[in-house]
Amino acid sequence: MKYILSFICLISLQVSLSQQSSQALEKTIKKLSNKAINIATSNQDSAYYYFKQSIKVAAINKHWNYAMDNYFEIYNTAFYHNNFTKRQSTLFTIDSLYNSQQNYFNTLENSLKYKNHINFYYGFYYYRLNNYEAAKNRFQKIIDNTANADNSQLLKNKTFLSVAYSYVAKMNTDEGKYTLSKALYDKNIRFLKTIDSTNNDLIYSNYNLLAEVLKKENKHKQSNSYFLKFLNYYDNKGGSNNIMSSCFNIAKNYIQLKKIDSAKFYLKKAKQYLDINHMYNVNYYKLYSEIYDNENNYEKALNELDKALDFYKKKATRSYKNNQYIAITNSDIGELHQKYDDPNKAINHYNIAINLFENDSIKSSINQINLLKTLKLKAITLNNLNNPIETINTVNYAISILDKLRPTFRYNDDKLFFIENAFPLFESGIEACFTLDSKSNNNTYIDQAFLYAEKSKSVLLLEALLSSKATNYANIPKNIIEEGDVLKYKITTLEKKLNVNKTETLKEELTNLKLEHTNYLKRLESNYKNYFNLKYNSKGISLKKTQQLLSKKDMLISYFYGENAIYAFGITKNTKQLKRITLDYNFNDSIKLTYKMLSNPKSNLELLRKNLESLHDKIIAPINKLNQNLIIIADGLLNYIPFAALIDKKSNYLLEKHNISYINSATLLQQLQAKKSNNGKLLAFAPSFNNSKLLALPNNLKEAKDCADYFKGQVLSHDNATLQNFNTKSTNYSILHLATHAVFNDEAPEFSFLAFTTKNRQNGYLYTKDLYNLKLNANLVTLSACESGIGNLKRGEGLLSLARGFYFSGAQSISSTLWKINDASSAALMSDFYKNLSKGQPKDLALQQAKLTFVKQNKDNALSHPYYWSAFVISGNTEPLTSTHYWLWIIAGILLIVILGILLKKKNS
Repeated sequence: MKYILSFICLISLQVSLSQQSSQALEKTIKKLSNKAINIATSNQDSAYYYFKQSIKVAAINKHWNYAMDNYFEIYNTAFYHNNFTKRQSTLFTIDSLYNSQQNYFNTLENSLKYKNHINFYYGFYYYRLNNYEAAKNRFQKIIDNTANADNSQLLKNKTFLSVAYSYVAKMNTDEGKYTLSKALYDKNIRFLKTIDSTNNDLIYSNYNLLAEVLKKENKHKQSNSYFLKFLNYYDNKGGSNNIMSSCFNIAKNYIQLKKIDSAKFYLKKAKQYLDINHMYNVNYYKLYSEIYDNENNYEKALNELDKALDFYKKKATRSYKNNQYIAITNSDIGELHQKYDDPNKAINHYNIAINLFENDSIKSSINQINLLKTLKLKAITLNNLNNPIETINTVNYAISILDKLRPTFRYNDDKLFFIENAFPLFESGIEACFTLDSKSNNNTYIDQAFLYAEKSKSVLLLEALLSSKATNYANIPKNIIEEGDVLKYKITTLEKKLNVNKTETLKEELTNLKLEHTNYLKRLESNYKNYFNLKYNSKGISLKKTQQLLSKKDMLISYFYGENAIYAFGITKNTKQLKRITLDYNFNDSIKLTYKMLSNPKSNLELLRKNLESLHDKIIAPINKLNQNLIIIADGLLNYIPFAALIDKKSNYLLEKHNISYINSATLLQQLQAKKSNNGKLLAFAPSFNNSKLLALPNNLKEAKDCADYFKGQVLSHDNATLQNFNTKSTNYSILHLATHAVFNDEAPEFSFLAFTTKNRQNGYLYTKDLYNLKLNANLVTLSACESGIGNLKRGEGLLSLARGFYFSGAQSISSTLWKINDASSAALMSDFYKNLSKGQPKDLALQQAKLTFVKQNKDNALSHPYYWSAFVISGNTEPLTSTHYWLWIIAGILLIVILGILLKKKNS
């Protein structure tokens, strides 16, 4: 017992001495480290010396956490002194230390802190180099490691997580990916309010960054509401940099809103905090340049930009993004010269900017986006200089960049914004090709122009169809495909819930699902290269291949609605032509007025006819030798016009001589040529709205039954015409006819809907958003409903309508309406339409003949007004349907009876 007690005392003594030794060691390490920190801002070399002494002591005793802490401080010191070489070498040392002692760090209670610290430094390092891909990967590691940690670790690492969200969002903002950046800022704000509600600096910082996104989306009033809150917070707290940055942002928004006096007020406020060497001087110069530009003072505007450029060259030489800033400023100067008719100087500045962007060795996404913008401006200027060959070279170079960037955009709103901003590029290319075509006998320039037009059209729709095909052909396992389908279904379900009840919990859940789906798509495209290549096949169909799709009776007329002119391509199987239609200042208003009159049965018919004649002269008459079948690719406001109602010089409707169909692009027409299994069966819906806010449709049941007289199938009416029955039965039919209400949502087009019978409180609305998750086998979908073909007009993409949504579901052709139609006239038209289809007529011919019958029957009454018959349009693949109409059996029966009669007669004789 005595020996045991002696042994315990000896051990206790050793532990006590060890603790004293360890404490002394820690004291020495901290003393050296603190000494370095105290002089870090004034004498970096001496600070590095003491940090290294502290590291030596820590390393000898294998206190790697203290060694790492000192390396962190060395990096912070190097950053303060803008010592890039030291920062870089320190980062590599930190990485090496962590990797060699990973087991040691993993045993520490705060091991996550070290992982996050290292990932943060690397993320920030890559961010400053514009290497956004590498930066995002590092910040994403912080998010992945921390978001799922236990509460204790989460609380200790909350700032790392919040900052990681902010940086990933900021980089997406810079790249024009606003949907994801807004979602991440919102998520970050919710996170901070839940777990760190007193951290107003971080919360207001995220509001400020969110305001930046809104500014770039041109939502200037909403943006300023956030910037002003941020400014008010720092006016009270203090912080010159934050006050200046918010003042500059507020001024920028006011300039865009044409409130110049308000912009000057906030610039004056920022000026109070601005010393002559501060980087923010360039913001001040550039904003005043915009003000002078708004006042048409070219010299002063140019002078301010010259001052900004001079500042970058002389006072910001150590800036990590100096070349980028110099390039952007040169591009801005070029744009100013271009606006004030000095194109040669503009080209010189664009070339300087282009060279600087091209010298970016990592080809960073942000510089590629800036390069694309500069090339777009250069192409416009080259056309002004009448240099079409160089314009085409510039446009082709820009399109190659566009094709590389496009797959990085995951959300539809961002894709639309991206393509819309690139639209002038395509116009420049088409204009240059038109110029060359008009000067030479080499009509291959028409082929090139056609390719540019195709690149601009229906990018989202084509990508969705190609994605569906790619899924089938890329040998992706079934369970992985199902994983994506489930995620899309969950997202759609949540979005519909949020449309009714906007709660923070639902918002958080939706953001998480969207992030999960984004990561799913990244994995899919990374692991299955064939899928990626098929999905983002951006070549577009050539004019020659388009001609091969056409019959001898077809003419495809494709419009490109530019800023300066409309370009019309007239293409037949053996001929091609390109016409330039100059835009009058009141042409847009004329189209809007014509549409308004067409959609009003009480409008003055004589005046309407004059407008329709004028439109015909403008957009149809210039095209030579129209064929019988016209396939129209409308663009811009032309999407609102039913071409069948246009009136020629002989006072005849275009309808009287031509079958007319529509398609979003020639590339889409090619995609829709693939044959679907066609059982010739029809499923018709005629819902009732007795207990609904929607008005009753007294003729919809008759319409559905009349259509069903000509095809085998089923009519679901009243309580059977439910959304549930549509979802479960529609995939088994080749023809779908929906005689119901369509309600267009102007503010949120994806929540436009088709109405079904509401039964037992079940949802009766089929939203546009739902169509993206449907998989139909329909050869024809007829939407005999109000405004089913109308939607928000997006440049290049066309009308984001309910009808268009059915293409996403797999429909080959769609019959829809351009305005609120008359229930009775619709029933009559549809009955004849299906009668003609049952005779084996092509869909465009069947609709033309139905309309002609209607017009002939009503030529002497008010129903002759185009309102009653021209709203219906057919789009897509217009090949005939397989008919199962009873009259075929009757004819066959009659023939059989005749043959039997002849045989019996012969036998008797």
